[in-house]
Amino acid sequence: MAGKLQESTGVSFSLSFLIQIIGAIVIGVLAFSQLDGRLATVENSAAMHSENLARIEASMATNQDAPISSDHIQNTRLSSLEAQVAADLTRIEVLEQRLYEVARGSP
Repeated sequence: MAGKLQESTGVSFSLSFLIQIIGAIVIGVLAFSQLDGRLATVENSAAMHSENLARIEASMATNQDAPISSDHIQNTRLSSLEAQVAADLTRIEVLEQRLYEVARGSP
């Protein structure tokens, strides 16, 4: 027997069932908003980390062949040592020449 749905047709729900449905809807909305917020946080973190990685990679590519500050100090020391070695070689040559002259002059 199919009845017609009219304005005066009464629908009866138990109050506990109605409270359960409303509670389920509220819990669903809260869960969705929490999930949406957490997903947004993860997306923002992922984007930020991607930008940081790109910046680090660009910095590494730029600085890969750049001189290190300690290289300048090392190069200065090497130049000083090279000049000292050249001066020592000149002194050795003078001493060799004098030794040769002394050895030639003595019987």
